[in-house]
Amino acid sequence: MDYRLRLDGALDELYEPLWQLSIRLFDEEKALLRSIKVRRLHLIRHGGASFINSHHTFSRLQHTLGVFALAAHFEPHNRALRAAALLHDIGHAPFSHTLDSLEGVDHHQWTREAVFSEEIVTILSHANIHTAEVMDYIDGSRRSLLRNTDGILHADHLDSWVRSAFVGGYMPFSTVELLNEMNYRNGSLQFTPAAGKRVTELIWEEARMHTSPANIGINAIMRKLVRRLIIHNELEVARLPAMTDAHIEQLLRSNGDTHEEYEGLLMESWRIRVTREKPDVTAETAIVSKLYLAMPLIGDVSIAETSQDIPAAIEELEQRLGTYYVWWE
Repeated sequence: MDYRLRLDGALDELYEPLWQLSIRLFDEEKALLRSIKVRRLHLIRHGGASFINSHHTFSRLQHTLGVFALAAHFEPHNRALRAAALLHDIGHAPFSHTLDSLEGVDHHQWTREAVFSEEIVTILSHANIHTAEVMDYIDGSRRSLLRNTDGILHADHLDSWVRSAFVGGYMPFSTVELLNEMNYRNGSLQFTPAAGKRVTELIWEEARMHTSPANIGINAIMRKLVRRLIIHNELEVARLPAMTDAHIEQLLRSNGDTHEEYEGLLMESWRIRVTREKPDVTAETAIVSKLYLAMPLIGDVSIAETSQDIPAAIEELEQRLGTYYVWWE
């Protein structure tokens, strides 16, 4: 009897521990989990460089499997959607979103290229799954619980917020309770009023984390060091979609221009300072241009339309958008 928490496609069933769901795998799903492009995601931290100074240490694959478990739970027979859930993040660079603002980094384009790669197309075609349909689910042009383009909370973001709350220790309810207060209708996840309110609190907390000095500072320094590798021709941007965090870390450690500061990043992150006002010292610029504030549905209506407090909360959080300055004390 093997260990049920395996996530490498070795078993016929996947147990997803956050949502506590057991999913019987189709053959193509086992093949996808064994593929290089999906397997790589377990070697990429979901929170980027925040693994250094926070409890956000889970991998991009663990998040992917949470989204997949939700897709398989609510639409068990939709094999294209299930495949899309497994593939929706395969274009991410190392450290997930940390490197997004570097020139030439485009995880959306890299995801499309990976989905249409020979490796993935071959796996999908053996199951008579159309790659274009899978991609439509991933980019949201085909509305589903995975993605949408109308500002409604979907499974991708839901798993991120719940997973962050779980590892952060501020989950006010169990995922089993949450699943019991959710349903799926017309391509959307629906919540009871109580569950919608609790999930909204998780959305607020995630936005606070995203705009915190802890998150902004550590990722800004990591981005600066990787940019230095690129400028010095130690790293090609085109290689990033095939690389893992460990590959970048090895380069940072072995390169004379980044070694010392990278070691400081690992061991002395408490020295990083972040402000909105430009300091008198040399500082790295970090721009926070987006917050993920898609709202849950309560009976086909966004919770934002049922509460006077939510627009004020959104306005307050959006005050955190803008330019930050990051430097070493």
